[in-house]
Amino acid sequence: MTDPREAFHAATRLADAARDLAHATRVLNTPSDSYSVMGRLVDTQRSIQQVLEQLAEWHRSTSAGRHFSEGHDESTLGIITAIAELDLAAQQADGLQETISRAHGGSSVVRWFDDVDPDQD
Repeated sequence: MTDPREAFHAATRLADAARDLAHATRVLNTPSDSYSVMGRLVDTQRSIQQVLEQLAEWHRSTSAGRHFSEGHDESTLGIITAIAELDLAAQQADGLQETISRAHGGSSVVRWFDDVDPDQD
């Protein structure tokens, strides 16, 4: 049997992993890891864009009386707002993914020293 709240639990895991990554990238002890981390961020951003697009489509497919309160103007306005903002977020996510890809490409030509000499500072 599948988890009826699979999307909720997956989003929770993603939020936790993003928080862990934010803490872990304060200092990179192995400089070449920056390239790999950016590559994973490109993949992650691509998936986030897909999620935003799918959420927008899901909201488009909802119907009053089945998914939300029929005749409740605020619910209808909320659906319309969610669709418009999710569409915008998906477009912005695409741009962010392209930007991270360019940073990843820039990092790909760097000859990193993974054994940094602390006396060089």
